[in-house]
Amino acid sequence: MNTKEDFLMDPEFIAWTLHPNDQLNDYWVKWMDANPEQVRELKLAREVLLRYRYKEYKAPDGMKEDIRQKLLTEKSTEYLNEKKSYRWLFNLAAMLLIGFTLVWLSGIFTKDLLAPVEETLVMLHKKTGPGEKLQLTLPDGTRVWLNSNSEISFPEKFGSVERKVRLAGEGFIEVEKDSLRPFKVEAQGLVTTALGTSFNIKEKGEAEISISLVSGKVKVENVAKSEDFFLSPGEQLHRDPITGKNSIRKFDRHTISSWKEGTILFEKSNLKEVVAILENWYGVKIEVENSTNANWEFSGEYHRQSLENVLKSMGYVQNFEYKIEGKYVTIIF
Repeated sequence: MNTKEDFLMDPEFIAWTLHPNDQLNDYWVKWMDANPEQVRELKLAREVLLRYRYKEYKAPDGMKEDIRQKLLTEKSTEYLNEKKSYRWLFNLAAMLLIGFTLVWLSGIFTKDLLAPVEETLVMLHKKTGPGEKLQLTLPDGTRVWLNSNSEISFPEKFGSVERKVRLAGEGFIEVEKDSLRPFKVEAQGLVTTALGTSFNIKEKGEAEISISLVSGKVKVENVAKSEDFFLSPGEQLHRDPITGKNSIRKFDRHTISSWKEGTILFEKSNLKEVVAILENWYGVKIEVENSTNANWEFSGEYHRQSLENVLKSMGYVQNFEYKIEGKYVTIIF
C-alpha cells in the first residue's frame, strides 16, 4: 500500500500533479477507482506538492552580510590572490546556497510531509436582499443562482482536496465536474456532496430545508445525527420543521427551478403564503385589510410579470382590491 511519501517520489504522480494532461488524468482517475483505500494518501500528497509548488527560496538572515564582509576583507590583497579569493568566495556562496536549499527541502520531505497541511482561506460572501436575485460563477467554474434574501460564502480559491461553500436561503447550483475535488454545500447542519451535478437547496425559516436533485447524484449528510442520504434525479430530501425528521420524496423539476428563470409559482397557496412569496419576490411590505373571510387557496404562474399585473390578475380571481404606494402594498377584501 502506497504512503504519502511513496507518491511524492513517483515521477508520474509528480508530473500529473504539477503538469496534468488528459492522458495522465485518465490514468490516475482509473487508478483511484481501482484503489479507493489509497485515495486519502494520494490527496494528501497532491496537497503537499501544490502547497509548496510556488514556495520561493529566501536566504537566511545574515548570509548576505557574511559574504559581503568576506569580500571586503579580501579586497586589500594582491590582484592574483584577489582573483583567487573571489573564485573561492563565489564557490563558498554557491555551496551555502545549495546547502541551505537541501536543508530546506529536507524539512519539507520529513517534518512537513508527516504533518497535516493547513491552508489559510480568504472567504468571499455574496448575498441578496428582498426582491433581488443574483447569478455568479465560483472560482472552479461552478455556477450559482441566489434567490431573494439568500447568501453564499466560498473561498477565494478552492483547495486541492475539496470545494466547500456555505449557503443560507435558496440557491440553485450547477457543479463543475471535478472527480478529484468533491463539491460540498453546508446548510442547516446538512452537508450535500457532489462531483458534477445540479441541485436546488431551499431553507424556510430556521428548521425547514429541502434539497432537490435535478441531475447527477449527491450524498446528503446529517452531521448531528450521523445520517447519510443518497439522492437520484427527481428526488428531494425534506426536513419537517415540526418533527425535525428527514424524508425523501419526489418533486416537480419545473416547480423547483422556475424561480431562477424569472417565473413565480403559486400551488394551492393560502393568503399568508401568497403574501410571504410576493414580499420576498418583489421586495415590498404587504398589509391585508378585512381578511376575516379570506379563506382561500390560489394557484397560478407568472413569468417576468410586474407586481401590479400579478395583483390585478389575482384580485380578479379572489375578489380583492389593492393599492401600491412605493414599497408598501395594501390588499383590501
